[in-house]
Amino acid sequence: MAGLRSIRFRLLAAVNAAMALLLLVFLVVDYYREIAERVAQTHIALEGEAKTLLPAVLRLRPLGTPAVQEYVDTVCGQMQDSTSPGHHIGARLGDVVLQATAHHRASPDIFAAMQAAGQSATHRAMVGREELVVGSSEYADVGVYVSEYLTNIQQSARGQVLLRLARIMLLAVVATAVVNLVFLRMAAKPLERLVETVRQIARGQLGVQAGPFKTEELGYLAGEINSMSSSLAEIDRHRRHEMDKARRIQEHLLPREISLPGLAVAHLYQPATEVAGDYYDVVAVSDGSWLLCIADVSGHGVPAAMSAAMLKTLLMHAADRHVAPAQILRFINDRFAAVSLGGDFASMMLARWVPEAATLEYASAGHGNTWFLPAGGGAPRELPSTGLPLGIQENSTWETGCVHVTSGDRLLLVTDGITETFNPAGEVFGSNRLADVFRQCGGIAVTELVKKIDETLSAHRAGGALTDDCTVVAVEFMA
Repeated sequence: MAGLRSIRFRLLAAVNAAMALLLLVFLVVDYYREIAERVAQTHIALEGEAKTLLPAVLRLRPLGTPAVQEYVDTVCGQMQDSTSPGHHIGARLGDVVLQATAHHRASPDIFAAMQAAGQSATHRAMVGREELVVGSSEYADVGVYVSEYLTNIQQSARGQVLLRLARIMLLAVVATAVVNLVFLRMAAKPLERLVETVRQIARGQLGVQAGPFKTEELGYLAGEINSMSSSLAEIDRHRRHEMDKARRIQEHLLPREISLPGLAVAHLYQPATEVAGDYYDVVAVSDGSWLLCIADVSGHGVPAAMSAAMLKTLLMHAADRHVAPAQILRFINDRFAAVSLGGDFASMMLARWVPEAATLEYASAGHGNTWFLPAGGGAPRELPSTGLPLGIQENSTWETGCVHVTSGDRLLLVTDGITETFNPAGEVFGSNRLADVFRQCGGIAVTELVKKIDETLSAHRAGGALTDDCTVVAVEFMA
């Protein structure tokens, strides 16, 4: 059903309202015109009757007043109340006044009113509360007057007039229905097709075409919509091509197969859009140690992906000059703060694995989603942030933490897209639930651990789409 604000409803309402108003005005005007015409016709008939009676009265006058009275009564008596309920005849013979007695309407007042109407330009006169319409004919001192009540004339004509107007109204309704059908076929339906085409474009069905239409205006509008749809489809194809290339470039920046001495590493990388602001890496250091890195840039999409690419470049550059995680973070931060936009920042966990010493040095720039699980069991221990996120301010410093590891110990690094995953009810997955999954899966391979985390998150989302980039890096230390 069309909405009250739709152009279809408003145009139909406007057209029908205008036609209804014109029909109403026509019916009212025609009604009063028809009634007035019937009154005028009745007066002509009364006038003709008076002219017909006058010669007979003149011939009967020498026979005496009783003969004229009898004639007047006879003629008036022949008029049926159903056809002329207010019919009355009066005659003046010099000073003598005669009135028909057949219908018992004779009175001095009615004859006076008949005489006054005969002299009036409107041929009407009031008698009491009623108005008379009078036809008259006079010769010398003889006058004949025939009258009828105006209300009787109007009532007699009203039924026929209303029947005629009802027929006109029926024809007008049929004509309005035809106009509405023509309008729906020529304007409303094509407009609905155009609206549906625009909705399809809004839903992402770019390239869809509308029409053709028979009217020039709708054809022009459809042509413009089709041109826009084709242009948007071409732009979207180009955008998809560019974003696919950007995605492949970003994936190329990430480590493919990670093989480190004394470590088993598994990872999960799920961008929320074509490209992500998450970044993880494994970088060899010149002294034989290895850097494990995970970072989460604020925001989403292309800007975040560009910042993540900058972090990759800065990390590789820093690893050529420094070894300690805190020094590397300071090197990255000073340059990242200088080139990034105001308000952009990134969290980063940087851990240095020294195989010979079996130690793990780490520094965290506002990245707290890191857990260490001892091989002997127990609850995972979260490695806290040791300083501000990157890009907040220049010349920031970070503290360094150190963990001595044994064979079977595990490290789990994630971005906040994991812990901040929501289910349809709006409940967040949370750090505690992730730590429980990490603890419960301590006896399976890290590759299976990552799969388990992915399955648990998918079950929590219950079919919902990703709202943030999700990255997991799971590490097991081996002898």
